[in-house]
Amino acid sequence: MAKEPASLYNQCLLAYVKNLNHNVASLDRIAELRHLPTAILATVYEQMCNFDSLKDILLVQLTDLDTFNRLIRQASLKQIMFKCVQTLMTAHRMVVSELQTNFCRSTSVYYLQNGAVTGAVRDACLEDHAGARQKGDDRDKGQDTSWRVVAAFVDQIDNGIRLGSFLCESGWLEDSLHVFNITLDMIQLLRASYMRHLIELNCIQKLLCAQTAFCCFKEANVTCAQALAIIDKLTQQHQQDLKSSSQPCSSSSSSSSCSSRKSSHSFSSGSSHGEDVDALSNIPNSLLANIYQQISVLHFYRSEYDLSYRWSIRALKHINKHTPDRIIVDVLRQVAKSCVVKRQFQSASMLIKQAVCRARNSFGTNHQKYADALLDYGFFLLNVDSIANSVAVYTEAHEILCRIFGPRNLHVAVAHEDLAYCLYVLEYSSGKFDSATANVERAIDIMKELVPSNHLMLASAKRVKALILEEIALDTMASTIDYNRCKSLLEQSEELHRSALHLSLEAFGETNVQTAKHYGNLGRLYQSMSKFDDAEQMHKRAIRIKTHILGPYDYEVGLSIGHLASLYNYHMQKHQEAEELYLKSIEISLRLFGESYSGLEYDYRGLIHIYEYTGDQARYDQYSNVLEEWRMLRENNQAVR
Repeated sequence: MAKEPASLYNQCLLAYVKNLNHNVASLDRIAELRHLPTAILATVYEQMCNFDSLKDILLVQLTDLDTFNRLIRQASLKQIMFKCVQTLMTAHRMVVSELQTNFCRSTSVYYLQNGAVTGAVRDACLEDHAGARQKGDDRDKGQDTSWRVVAAFVDQIDNGIRLGSFLCESGWLEDSLHVFNITLDMIQLLRASYMRHLIELNCIQKLLCAQTAFCCFKEANVTCAQALAIIDKLTQQHQQDLKSSSQPCSSSSSSSSCSSRKSSHSFSSGSSHGEDVDALSNIPNSLLANIYQQISVLHFYRSEYDLSYRWSIRALKHINKHTPDRIIVDVLRQVAKSCVVKRQFQSASMLIKQAVCRARNSFGTNHQKYADALLDYGFFLLNVDSIANSVAVYTEAHEILCRIFGPRNLHVAVAHEDLAYCLYVLEYSSGKFDSATANVERAIDIMKELVPSNHLMLASAKRVKALILEEIALDTMASTIDYNRCKSLLEQSEELHRSALHLSLEAFGETNVQTAKHYGNLGRLYQSMSKFDDAEQMHKRAIRIKTHILGPYDYEVGLSIGHLASLYNYHMQKHQEAEELYLKSIEISLRLFGESYSGLEYDYRGLIHIYEYTGDQARYDQYSNVLEEWRMLRENNQAVR
């Protein structure tokens, strides 16, 4: 089929861009670019991305804050702007750092350090100002200097929130933090009012998103507390206003009793966090949904799954037909992930499929929101033991993110890591870890360039690499006599696991699921290294922490119990203890996943080994039959899929 020719418009744009260069006449034309309509200007910039000779010119164009803010105001152009920024960053033209530096410097010099400006905005009533602008008040044309100062100040706040959001969405998290923090400093100079608090909440929830994604958990805890304090304040004030309006005082003689009734009603800050109070709030539902969803994400990152679940459900209750699709998709994704870790798989399935469908219909299949929904769908599939399907979904999400953001981006690095872990699980039995290794090494290479060496994101990727190295070492040990290579691989794995554990302890403390996982990983590694006493202690620590946090019948608990059973069975000859642990692990797996769960194979094989060793023929035959039935179930399930 013949390729459809380019439209005349596109041919004209391409011809125009091809003729741009550094001669005087061309530079004059480039200077006039900013006067083009916004959509056309974005298309010109997109075409410029295809020419190496124009990247320095494009850098100058995009680091003009007025031009850049104009472009990112239009949601329909955001994907083009992602491409333009990423093209420059991949070519080592530091457009992101220049944008951040330019914004922070201009904000500091012209607004925060200017006494006349700060004085004017502290005295201004934001509601009056906004009302005047909506009515087309002509004071912005020069009649009232103070009014114009406030208008410029508010516009700069809006620019900061938009720029910070763009940088956060495009994966430049550290730069977005600088922009959000200085924007928040501006907002807090404004006179306290309902509108100021709404603007502050909007900025805070975006700051919380960036802090959580960049693993700044201490700062995120402070930001979370700020958000809840503002919600409390606005809710209490609104309730008092409602009470006052519903109980008017008809005469001066009754005023004292009216005052008495008001003062007798106390609102504690704790009670304002209740769901029943949300219904009485005058804060927009979409803003509350966004904030509660971000709080849920924070708790999820910290492995505080009960809290994450509660906040995600609370966010879901603020979704309605007026909620923007981007917020609906984010909330559905987060509730689904919370349901996964709570092992509520039926609810999780419905929610994540709804999120994927809505993202596809609202944004298309080449959009970041759709890729994000796919990543969470892959997470769901991985946790319900649909590994091959999970790999396919993760691969699709990774390809979309690569098209949008290019190779040098944190979002792409995280997708590489997720895909690497899923491939590791898929190939665990086959030992074919080439693809998993390539993906995790690419993730680490990107992160090394973009985050500090002691960052939790990098530690997470190194943990995946450590797991893969350990399995490669064991396969090498089984197939060759290259002892030195095996030892080297295991030592590399130990170094990576210990580094990840150290960072987890610093970030989360001892009593945390992530920390417990690192103990469990070290336990498995020490078992491979024949350090059996150390392995036993690590597994016991992992079981104790996971049981304390998650309860005795969680998947993570069953996983660690199975690992300790394996240690006792194959290496420490504690067969009675191993049998009890295997049976407990099997009970947990059957409760959560049913009779065809893949992890049951290792427990059944472990029991068969015990009964063969102890000479218990009846139970040996029993579990040999159970294992064969399990195989048939797996084959039937694979055939259906």
